[in-house]
Amino acid sequence: MRRIFLTSAAALCITLTTSGCGDKQAAGGTDAGTATSASSQPVTTAVQPAQPAAAPPAKCDSYTDDLTDRDWAIIYYAMTGLAPPREKWADEALSGLDRGLGAEEAWKRANAQVDTQWNAIKDVRCVTLRTRADPKDYDPGLGGIPLGAFAPDAFYPFRDGAMQIALKFRNADKARVWKMSADKAAALKADSWLGNLGLVIRARLVASRPSGNGGTIEAEVVGFDLEPSEYSRIARETVTVQP
Repeated sequence: MRRIFLTSAAALCITLTTSGCGDKQAAGGTDAGTATSASSQPVTTAVQPAQPAAAPPAKCDSYTDDLTDRDWAIIYYAMTGLAPPREKWADEALSGLDRGLGAEEAWKRANAQVDTQWNAIKDVRCVTLRTRADPKDYDPGLGGIPLGAFAPDAFYPFRDGAMQIALKFRNADKARVWKMSADKAAALKADSWLGNLGLVIRARLVASRPSGNGGTIEAEVVGFDLEPSEYSRIARETVTVQP
């Protein structure tokens, strides 16, 4: 499984994994990066798109999981309409080809690999992320347990070479609180496995903003599953989130 790290201004790094359900359009996963606080995001600058960006879907019927950093770069370029560095990607693909091939044939195959991955990923707008929920202390003012995974300043970075892409949840405030009574929260706190509570996030990618060294992809949380560890007595719970 791929692993990411989530950080907010008030939280330490916690390990995350991306996995999930739906149409898997990418080849196997790799380590995905580290989520950080808003202060270290790329600075947005004006960049003119090279082609029109595709509109996000009104709803998601299936979700793509296990995306690699290169897959996220493809999505970013497709959403912004900027021209991707295809020649650079083809140069990188050459290293994995049989050295016995002639230069012309190797270059042809490298470009074909780039085109295949681009065509498979460029229209992905519905994704699944699997992470730790990072539950905090019960907050009576909020009426539940805040989830660190949806902290206001949290984002999930993916890096392709020198380019960093930050994934942010536009409606994180609507997903942040796990609603419950104080009595239920106290009972959950007694479960020593609460800190290992998993979170399977289903999200729709809706916008992208370029910057000088990468950019930001904005997503809306469609829903999520709270998944306890196999040793926990906490029940699995599914939550639908308003956009």
